[in-house]
Amino acid sequence: MSGYIFDTSVLSPLLDAEHSRHCDVQTAIRALDQHSTKFVSAIVIAELAYGVRLAETVAGSASPHLQRTLTRAREYAVLGVTRHTSAAYAELKANLSSQYLAKALRKDRPRWVEDWVDSATGRKLQIDENDLWICAQAKERNLIVVTADRRMSRISNADCDIRLHMV
Repeated sequence: MSGYIFDTSVLSPLLDAEHSRHCDVQTAIRALDQHSTKFVSAIVIAELAYGVRLAETVAGSASPHLQRTLTRAREYAVLGVTRHTSAAYAELKANLSSQYLAKALRKDRPRWVEDWVDSATGRKLQIDENDLWICAQAKERNLIVVTADRRMSRISNADCDIRLHMV
């Protein structure tokens, strides 16, 4: 399979005409190979659905604006997480560990990737766990991750199978 998988950092401004980056992202997406399939991860759908549910919980009603964004996101081909994705995720996270964690096999290493510290710089990686799953889906299916999140380059630095298109 070949094509693209959109990260939330790209999909949200693409689908939201009021977003400050809407025109820039729209132009960047139009410049992609138009014959390649564009996918959205079920993880991205979950992140958008969380925003809708949070607005309902806090404000007491659904935001029509957020609901429209979620509805439009679901119009893309949505990729689910499979057992094959879990194998790609395990390999990807192991590669990330060996790249960045000085003592990756220690039992007291931080559990959450967001809290991992780069052994070379001493700075937190600040990689979101959901981004690892999206990259695992891309790895599994040989897709290019389209993102505006510069931190994702740390993932591609640790695994040469992860190809990013930065917007």
